[in-house]
Amino acid sequence: LKTDHNEQLIPEPEVSVNSVHIDPDASYMAAVNSSGNCYVWNLAGGMGDEVTQLIPKTKIPAHKRYALRCKFSPDSTLLATCSADQTCKIWRTSNFSLMTELSIKSNNPGETSRGWMWDCAFSGDSQYIVTASSDNLARLWCVETGEIKREYSGHQKAVVCLAFNDSVLG
Repeated sequence: LKTDHNEQLIPEPEVSVNSVHIDPDASYMAAVNSSGNCYVWNLAGGMGDEVTQLIPKTKIPAHKRYALRCKFSPDSTLLATCSADQTCKIWRTSNFSLMTELSIKSNNPGETSRGWMWDCAFSGDSQYIVTASSDNLARLWCVETGEIKREYSGHQKAVVCLAFNDSVLG
């Protein structure tokens, strides 16, 4: 980015962008919108006085409903997207293919919706992800298997944002 320089990206006119994230390697920028799409750009340049170039990489039709959050893993190999469709999807950044779908949808026909998946955060080793949802729970998932390892309860209302710091203090 350069001082006194603005760049406007509008992937889909009339559709709001809900989240933007840059991967830790500063190779990619991702954005998700209210149509459920995820857009990824390559980041090029940006050294010295050079302006960073945003080069379109891919459009992922990630969700059927509002996409609310996108986050890259600390090792830059994964991209997670959260949505109003009750899922968090994890994509491989090598080819942006779907690796895992984490779902809080009920399997019981009479049960009401558990709500939206609002946010997510990867563990420092990128092996786990925590999700925040409207059903008042935060969940810890294994990225590789999609298995819920732990549910954190106690909130009176929806959990809409979170952070995850699993580093060891010296």
